[in-house]
Amino acid sequence: MRRTLRGRLPVKRRKSSISPKGAVRASGRDAPPNYAFAAVPIRLLAEVAGAADRPRLLALVAPVGYGKTVFMSGLYARLREQGEHCFWTSLDDRDGSVERVLRLLEEMAYRHSAQLHPTQALFRGDEPLESRVDGLVGAAAAHAGPFTVFIDNLDACADPALGYVLDRLVFETPPSVRFVISSTTDLPLDMTRARLEGLVRQIGFAELSLGVDEVAALLGAELAGAIGDEGVQAVARQTEGWPAAVRLAQIALAAAERPQQLLDGFSGSDQDLAAFLNRQVLSDFSAEMRDFLLGLGLLRTFCADLARQAIGCERAGEHLALLLQRNVFVIPLDRNRAWYRLHTLFREYLQGEARRTLDQARRAGILLRAAQWCDQQGRGHDAIDYALQAGAHEAAAEMLERSAPAIVRDRGDMLQYIEWADLLLQRRCALGWQAEYWYVWALVLNRNYERGRLQIDHLSNRIRLAGRNGGDADMPAHLQRRLDIIKASIDVFTDRLSDAYRNATLCIDSGGLEDPFDATAASCTASIYLSGAFRFIEAREILQQAQTSAYQTNSRYASGWVIALTALPPIYEGNYALIHPELEPALRALQQGLGEGAGICGTIALLAANCEVEMGRDEAALPLLLLGLRNAETHGFVDAVACGLDAAVKLWGGEGDGDGPVSLARLRRLAASYPPRLAYMLSCLLVRRLLRLGRLGEAVEEGARIGLERDVPDHGAALAVARVRDLRTAALIDLAIARGDGRAAAALIADAFRSARADGRVGRMVELVLAEMSLACQAGQTAAANRHLMRAVSLAASRTIVRPFLDHAPAIAALVEDTRPVDWGFALMQERRFFADLCGRLPIGKHPLKDRLAALQVDSPLADPLTRRQMELLLLLDAGLSNQQIADRSHVTVSTVKGHFQKLYAKLGVTSRAAALARARAMNLL
Repeated sequence: MRRTLRGRLPVKRRKSSISPKGAVRASGRDAPPNYAFAAVPIRLLAEVAGAADRPRLLALVAPVGYGKTVFMSGLYARLREQGEHCFWTSLDDRDGSVERVLRLLEEMAYRHSAQLHPTQALFRGDEPLESRVDGLVGAAAAHAGPFTVFIDNLDACADPALGYVLDRLVFETPPSVRFVISSTTDLPLDMTRARLEGLVRQIGFAELSLGVDEVAALLGAELAGAIGDEGVQAVARQTEGWPAAVRLAQIALAAAERPQQLLDGFSGSDQDLAAFLNRQVLSDFSAEMRDFLLGLGLLRTFCADLARQAIGCERAGEHLALLLQRNVFVIPLDRNRAWYRLHTLFREYLQGEARRTLDQARRAGILLRAAQWCDQQGRGHDAIDYALQAGAHEAAAEMLERSAPAIVRDRGDMLQYIEWADLLLQRRCALGWQAEYWYVWALVLNRNYERGRLQIDHLSNRIRLAGRNGGDADMPAHLQRRLDIIKASIDVFTDRLSDAYRNATLCIDSGGLEDPFDATAASCTASIYLSGAFRFIEAREILQQAQTSAYQTNSRYASGWVIALTALPPIYEGNYALIHPELEPALRALQQGLGEGAGICGTIALLAANCEVEMGRDEAALPLLLLGLRNAETHGFVDAVACGLDAAVKLWGGEGDGDGPVSLARLRRLAASYPPRLAYMLSCLLVRRLLRLGRLGEAVEEGARIGLERDVPDHGAALAVARVRDLRTAALIDLAIARGDGRAAAALIADAFRSARADGRVGRMVELVLAEMSLACQAGQTAAANRHLMRAVSLAASRTIVRPFLDHAPAIAALVEDTRPVDWGFALMQERRFFADLCGRLPIGKHPLKDRLAALQVDSPLADPLTRRQMELLLLLDAGLSNQQIADRSHVTVSTVKGHFQKLYAKLGVTSRAAALARARAMNLL
């Protein structure tokens, strides 16, 4: 059984760009290390890489220093050479929670930019752990072709929830997905099940240990020759093949005047290894170099200039060059070899030595100088981290004040910011104005609404107190007004749309929104309310303001959100053909610039999927829908997600909750993670879909869940939104028609049509006219039903509104078969072509009728004009004469008449009399 986990985790994603086959940004976490030394190939690597059927999970479990990362790096390179897509992530001491691990996995899955604009976070929702893992599983299923995920140093995370994540990934992803995971401890996985199902191969220290030949290769030909075969065997024996110890031995032996004598005193135990490092590796360096190394061990990553400033060593560049020359566990992090880190084992040893030999003041001084250097270089994250490690809380608070906008607004690292701010507040360090303001944003954007409201109250009191005391020169201008915008944002998140609109418009009307981000947030908030109220003219006016302010932010995210919000009015109007050409290129541009997993990409994908479904292009809609749903659980706003749910429900084929490309259980879970009106809207959509599938009983049950038919309906707050009220009415109309209650349906249709026409919602008008057609069909009024159908076609043709017709496909097919083409009465060629294309998708069985429909699409001129004789034939054909009658009038044989007709058909591009007449009328030849 699959493990389950109750509870919810705060949502926060930081993304990074990963290309599966091309160059990978060498950040030290999303790509294998660039080792300065050539790794020794071991037999195991060739065996695993060349296996025809690799296991789903390759688990490398061994103590530190057994070359797990080196082995994985080699396997990664070989698989990529073989053309396989590979993704890499590496954990470190920052990744102790499952939240951190999920972030790294989401970086790989979604290939997102590291820059996170707050406008994206403004529209993200809270998400349970199960849903986030659902997203990862869905991303794996959507990936084209097989791929392998490498996760290094998994033991850095001891969170109990990690086992749930691993179980889901290993057992629920497709067979084309493989995992290679390293850890110093047993993986928190249902290993019994994995072994029974043949999914796992575990590689331990015995298989990773170096054999004698491999030890000789690592020592190098010159050193192996100097100590001889017995010496090589002694190294292999005394180290027990531990690659790290062999490597350390190689460094020491290469520098020794008498390597054999040194070898006699070497031991492979951890204690002896530490003594060995101290006596031999470090003793070979000068006191200055040893001191430099002890200081270097305090830095997570470093460059020459940082090392010089932090450690206070002017020869840092020379020392670093020597370490690289002698391959002393310094690993480059970029291709230019400007930034480095120490091997974990070596760094841990140096940190222990530093605690033993350097006093607290010296260690704190190194860390504080590192913080100051990072602060000057704009590396705010590292600066604050080092300052806190140094215990310099006041300095950390000052750095947080300077870095707050970049961390929250530009990078979107809400969780880390909250952790730092909370720590400083616990230490009774006052936050500056900027730091506290962005602390409020971080709380709100991380879904901590109540804490956000409390912090707004605290900051408002601070503003009032400063005013009583004559003001504060450091206080940002219009700070209270900026807090009001945050309040409006909270109202949007919690579906208090009227309050959000009122507060946002007050901020806009009062002027003084100097920060373009504030102006964008306020305008976007107001537009959401106006679009949902079907006040499209006002919505477009305020979105123009949002577009201007978003441009000033110089942010793709901000511009992307304006594009998404600008799409709502035309979608509600039914102008899918108008807005869809703007959404598709915008989505491609954002994917290219930000990565496919960017939240704004998912939001726009849902809107584009809705357009595709309404235009009858289900195959094109499905990949967009899957992309959007993958992100919707953490990014988006109710109205955009509702568009996605609308598309998803219309594509749902009625399968069980967990079946099909669109899982009904997943849709319900998604709706439940948003304010209640989204779940209400989903139920209305499901009622309509179940009725289309002929499942009246289930539709009634679904409606009962939300009190759909009650005189005083539940969910009054949800029904305060015009979009929700309209959807409820649509469900009630469909129910009345399904029950044969024509009188009730007709009354609802009349009221709804007046409202839709007043708002300019043509898409809804098409649905209502087709509902009238259904009522006429039920009453046996074929002529009236045909008039309603033709009216719906005239409304839908220019906007390519197809889906409502497909929802009534059986009724329309029967009506078309029972109607004479002469009664269709199309005024425009666009309507003829639309109707013909539509009927081509209906279950129509009459072959002659199909020819007539096909002829409706033809509006191109003839390549070869008709002759006078052929025009006469057309006139006789139109008069209804038979072949024999035409032959008698023309004084020719019937065979000759048939021959003339074959030539006429060929010119017209048809195969029958009916099609020839329809084509001729379409071309105004008759």
